Amino acid sequence: MPSHLRVTILSTAFLILLSAGVRAQTPTLPYDHVHLNVPDAAAASAWYETHFGGRRITEAPNRIMFGSTRLMFLIAKEAKPSAGGAIDHLGFSVVDLDAKMKEFEAAGVKITTPARDVAGLFKLAFIEDPWGTRIEVVQDPELLGLHHIHMRAPNPDEAFAWLLDKFGGKRQQLKGRIDAVRYDAEGFSSMWILITKGEAEPSQGRAIDHIGWRSTGALADTMNALTAKGAVATSQPRPLALPNGPSINFAYVAGPAGARIELVERPGLKPGQ
Repeated sequence: MPSHLRVTILSTAFLILLSAGVRAQTPTLPYDHVHLNVPDAAAASAWYETHFGGRRITEAPNRIMFGSTRLMFLIAKEAKPSAGGAIDHLGFSVVDLDAKMKEFEAAGVKITTPARDVAGLFKLAFIEDPWGTRIEVVQDPELLGLHHIHMRAPNPDEAFAWLLDKFGGKRQQLKGRIDAVRYDAEGFSSMWILITKGEAEPSQGRAIDHIGWRSTGALADTMNALTAKGAVATSQPRPLALPNGPSINFAYVAGPAGARIELVERPGLKPGQ
């Protein structure tokens, strides 16, 4: 084979592979919300506001925003604890963990793991809210407030690959030590997604019922793109009128290891709202 033809074939093959790699990169969807199951939404929102701050919003009762991420409450009388579910726990970062733990103790908050300093990482502790949500509290000045979501899956690498393929994000290590995917989108708060290896039960009906990403375009188009990549839709897009805000469109997909995941389109809202 003439050398110039061989070069042409190799160059063409390289461009095809490069093009395929570019097409395979999924644009990052902004992280949107966490939905908790509680028997009393007013009491739950007051508890989280008291202990972790956040900002009340008026689009619907009993919702709190941490940066651009919503913490919302579903009414459920007998939700199972989050620990052991596909969405095992939430993480909040505070300025001074030792001081925060003293506040928790004085307030009678259930402390399941006292504060400890993990060398090369950060100080951390675990508490539990009154309704069964496991919460990790860390001292990470690089990202204060709602810090991470910790999932469980028998094969974390497969779960990470699923998230990257469906919602984009960047695979990296938190503090250079913990495998994670980080979601950064212009105008939105950052979010770490961590995944521990282990068996998991479906999240629906547990204290952390589901987690959600924001659709940056028409939700129907986003869902079509997800199902084309093999995601299983568990509900089709439908509208929801909020009491004091623009109507939304929402749908659900089945996530890794039984994690319930919602996609939300918020027409009329700017990034971060």
